[in-house]
Amino acid sequence: MMEFAVPQQEHHFLQRLLGDWVVTSATGNEDCGPDSPDDRWTETVRSLDGLWYVAEGRGKMPGGRPGSVLMTLGYDPQAGHYVGSWVGSMMTKLWVYKGWIEPDGKTLTLEAEGPDFADPSKTAIYHDAITFLDDNHRRFAGSVRQPDGSFHTFMTSEMQRQS
Repeated sequence: MMEFAVPQQEHHFLQRLLGDWVVTSATGNEDCGPDSPDDRWTETVRSLDGLWYVAEGRGKMPGGRPGSVLMTLGYDPQAGHYVGSWVGSMMTKLWVYKGWIEPDGKTLTLEAEGPDFADPSKTAIYHDAITFLDDNHRRFAGSVRQPDGSFHTFMTSEMQRQS
């Protein structure tokens, strides 16, 4: 008989994501502001019994088109790392994450392979990092691995908890 999974210690880190968030600033999308309902990005994060976390975001893309994104996050004890996925209305790629907590204890780095933005016929390694600045503020940073192995940050956003 299969036993039901129970949240592990690693799942508790993800609980900090729960709630409603608004993006207060974003590189590459300067029109994105928390005070304009038509321009702001919002995100709602819920839990599936403490094992999986589902984040759904909506807002205006650079150029004015509406966008929506969906991220799932969890922890796989057998694999020994965080797992997840990301999809967005702006592309057809399903991003699959493998993640870990950085030594600072407040940053979750999620690694995925996807199309190289400079040359879509090639792939690149990306890192999406979620850093908790405090209980009600977090930063999201997207970076891509360079030929020398370093990572170049190409976008950041700051988020504030609304509830």
